[in-house]
Amino acid sequence: MATHTQVLPDSEPTPEFDSQCLKYVNLWQQGDLRAAQVVTNLKQLAEDATQSGHLANQGRAYHLLGYIQHYQGNLSGSIAYYDKARRLFDRVGNRKRVATMDLNQGENYRYRGEHKRARRLYQQAYNTAQALDDVRLQTIAIANEGLTLISLEKWSQAGDALYEGLALSEQWADDDANLDALRTEVYFGLAQVALQIDTPETAWASARQALITAETSQSLHSVGLSYRILGDVLTVLSDIPADAQFDTPDEYYRAALDTFREIDAEAEIARTIFSHANSLAKRKRRTPAAKRYREAMATFSRLGMTSDAAIAAEAQLRVI
Repeated sequence: MATHTQVLPDSEPTPEFDSQCLKYVNLWQQGDLRAAQVVTNLKQLAEDATQSGHLANQGRAYHLLGYIQHYQGNLSGSIAYYDKARRLFDRVGNRKRVATMDLNQGENYRYRGEHKRARRLYQQAYNTAQALDDVRLQTIAIANEGLTLISLEKWSQAGDALYEGLALSEQWADDDANLDALRTEVYFGLAQVALQIDTPETAWASARQALITAETSQSLHSVGLSYRILGDVLTVLSDIPADAQFDTPDEYYRAALDTFREIDAEAEIARTIFSHANSLAKRKRRTPAAKRYREAMATFSRLGMTSDAAIAAEAQLRVI
């Protein structure tokens, strides 16, 4: 039986404060406000919350600052903000938001290549969510663990986790603003798994579903992910599918890069450049592949994504 912890009124951000924060984040996600301006606005809101002494409002502002820093590729900054937010939510006894910080911190460590640490954080968040009977958090936790298992090359386990996430998402309210973005990442992961077990037609179906879902999500990050995985799948297909939007993988990667640049998602830009390099290498275009690997390696290094930088360096050596 699920246990529930009483949440005191001041342990939640005020609706007015939360709405102010989300207004800026939503404008950024839609490409209508630059990330730097969002950061400035959120820092001011954090200062306002500090002056008023409302700890949950402070935590919410730090949470969203960590979120923006993550997608800009500033993982160290994001980790610091999430740590601050987690401590504040822990102080006011808000277990749900503590679990959310564990989830988000897991994403930072996954991007840094610390996959076992990331997985522990996801499992910790999942267990808390289960105790709180919070299906939404459970869904995100198991889906993120599935994406981490892909990085660990545990394909069967990854597929199981992602399908569990997809099934749990059926219990969400249809009007949840984050539902389509979450499902996009699940379909993105399922396409990766299908590619690795050599079922490219299944991978294409999942990648197409990712894009269809992303286009209703109002999240440019989701759209960019979908374009990238479509480029990955088209690279290995023998024929261009009838429902393909573009005729070459290069066009899909270009669309992904254009999308990620609209929201200054530098980590995803680096990953897309790396994926494009892999595609070029598979198509025996060694010189442009080497150039893209160098570009990816430099960007990963600048962002502190050392594991990804090392992988890009090894890949470059194989094509030169």
